[in-house]
Amino acid sequence: MLVVPLVGWQSVKQLYVALQQTRIDDQTLKVANMRLAFSESPEVASWLEPSLTAEQTTDWYAEQSRYPLFVDGYDDDWRNLLGGWYSYDSATSDNSLRLRLAKRKQRLYLFLRVTDQQLIYHSVPELETNPGEGEVPDRWLQLANGDSVHIAVKTTEGDVEHGLFRAIAPGSVAAVSGSDQPGRPAGGTLSGWRGFWSRTADGYQLEASIALPANGTHVGVAIVDVDTPEEPRQRWLGTFDPLSGQGNSRPDSTISSRIFFASESAQEQLQSWTNSGVRSRLFDIRGRLVADVNKLYTTALDDLDDEEAASFEGVLDALLFRAFSFMVADDLPLLPEQRNAAVRLNLSQDRRLSVGDDQPITTRYVTDENDRVLGTLAPIGQNPLRAYLLLEANEEHASAYAGSQLARLFSMLLLVSLLVGCGLLFFAIGLSSRIRRLSRETQQAVSVEGRVNALSGNGLTDIDAQDEIGDLSRKLSSLLSRSAQYTQYLEALSGRLSHELRTPLSVVRTSLENLDVDALDEQSRVLIERAEGGAVQLGRIIKALVDSTRLENSVRSASLQEVELGGWLRNVCEIYSQLYPDVRFVIRPQELPELRVRASPELLQQAMDKLVDNAVSFSRNASLVLQLSRDDTRAESHAMLAVANQGPAIDEQQWSTLFDPLISLRETPAGSEAADDDLHLGLGLYMVRLIARGVGGEVFARNQDKWVVFGVSLPLS
Repeated sequence: MLVVPLVGWQSVKQLYVALQQTRIDDQTLKVANMRLAFSESPEVASWLEPSLTAEQTTDWYAEQSRYPLFVDGYDDDWRNLLGGWYSYDSATSDNSLRLRLAKRKQRLYLFLRVTDQQLIYHSVPELETNPGEGEVPDRWLQLANGDSVHIAVKTTEGDVEHGLFRAIAPGSVAAVSGSDQPGRPAGGTLSGWRGFWSRTADGYQLEASIALPANGTHVGVAIVDVDTPEEPRQRWLGTFDPLSGQGNSRPDSTISSRIFFASESAQEQLQSWTNSGVRSRLFDIRGRLVADVNKLYTTALDDLDDEEAASFEGVLDALLFRAFSFMVADDLPLLPEQRNAAVRLNLSQDRRLSVGDDQPITTRYVTDENDRVLGTLAPIGQNPLRAYLLLEANEEHASAYAGSQLARLFSMLLLVSLLVGCGLLFFAIGLSSRIRRLSRETQQAVSVEGRVNALSGNGLTDIDAQDEIGDLSRKLSSLLSRSAQYTQYLEALSGRLSHELRTPLSVVRTSLENLDVDALDEQSRVLIERAEGGAVQLGRIIKALVDSTRLENSVRSASLQEVELGGWLRNVCEIYSQLYPDVRFVIRPQELPELRVRASPELLQQAMDKLVDNAVSFSRNASLVLQLSRDDTRAESHAMLAVANQGPAIDEQQWSTLFDPLISLRETPAGSEAADDDLHLGLGLYMVRLIARGVGGEVFARNQDKWVVFGVSLPLS
């Protein structure tokens, strides 16, 4: 089921690649038609003509502003523009000039930011009423005696219109003529020129608006700096000399900068060629933007026919297509411009050089604005090359119709595969969970001691199921039932054997006692003594088996009550001191903690008897330590009751078997009280484990320095 969608995916992806190539061919053909149309357009050709002259580093570009610009002396409404600053620095002072230009309808906007540590405003000169003979006031000093801004524009007749902005205080300022013109002497107000002067921390700034000149017109901007009103006007900074002939020089030699901006006629022609989901841009030979129509994210339904529009009516289709586009979209390369922080407005020189004289280039990439597009860059005109045309189609929008059909095909294939796969997965999960549950219940049915817990007829799950797991459950239930019956038979066997063996054992012992030992020879008396010893040992075995069986029954039916272990341990220590007068008993710690457990005092006493008897039997000296402590390392706190003696160390591999029935792994040390013919069946520690687990506790054994410790861990009440 996993192979089916993979094969379908490869097929759909190959078809999608073929459709992409078709889109490339269609877009290339469309660009070829647009190139032909713009090459034959006289309006576009005349607009591009000024850019064919030699490129100058002082050329300016005025960006088209989509929003109104207010002449208020602040650049808040300039922040949406992408064009940068043109900077001019003085070589002899700290003065600097930064300039931005923008175009809005038929107006040219200029924003100047000037660094000037000593700002001098223009002051209206006071003329003397009785000037002396030959004393003629300086008319240019009367025109501007403070810091001023000069703008020069070459008119269509070849003259220069020189405007001068001088401010007597921050605020709105009018432009006056900065040079004598026919019919208009210097100092006259220029109509249509507006400005606003504002003070800054390191100088001043001026926002101005003038009538839009022709494309490629020479336009100059300069500032004149003075430090005192009486200082001669000599220092200037900008793109033309405003003091040379008071602006009457030839503009071709004095004004080096030219102004370029977008064409409205080219914009209208480009608008008719641009559909929804496409962005078209026209650049001149120097890479300056001439026209820009951006419809990358406009609604596509208006441009599609009814059959195509129907594919977008459902929300599901749109979601499927976007998911499909996300999966098939490869990692598109970034444009070289994206390595820079700022978004470029014009076409970079690298991209202009990448296209040939007549061959367009079509590639997929991510633009500066993070748009995934299919872009075609083509040159316009031959001998000479006049402009560049860049057509970018939205990758998601342009392939929406074809992609939606492929997305629907692949989604149906994927949906069927997912439904079948999910069905198989849930079926497998159900089987595995049933098997795990059966395994867990089977494991819990057998205790650690190997006993089978009581099972009813329906003890295991799925016992009524009619499949293979149900059959397995029934067989395991039957097996556990038979094992439980056999275990019960074995547990009852010791009691039956002890009952059956007592009578013949009594006969043997009575017969041995009635023999006349004095009438026998020495060899016969030895044999009779051995027979009597074997009968005694057999009697002890039968008694131990009977005691263990009784103890198991007592543990199951014992009534529990709360026991305070500190006082209880002191009492049993006194009892053991009387029972074992040759053994010294010590309680650790001396200040016993007050610990309470729920247990049967009789059974707890019996478990302690077995631990003490075991410690006395295997101790190398006549000293035992009775220990009582609290264990808080587990989730439920426990009381640790233990007996420590100095005896043979225990092998760690034997710890798990020490408390099993009929296990005795250590030899009695020579010289101990147990170094006689006493029988050790290994049932004592087994009884301790029975009693401990009867109240939810555990048994433990460990080596501690030179001591051997046996004890029980009981949960606190």
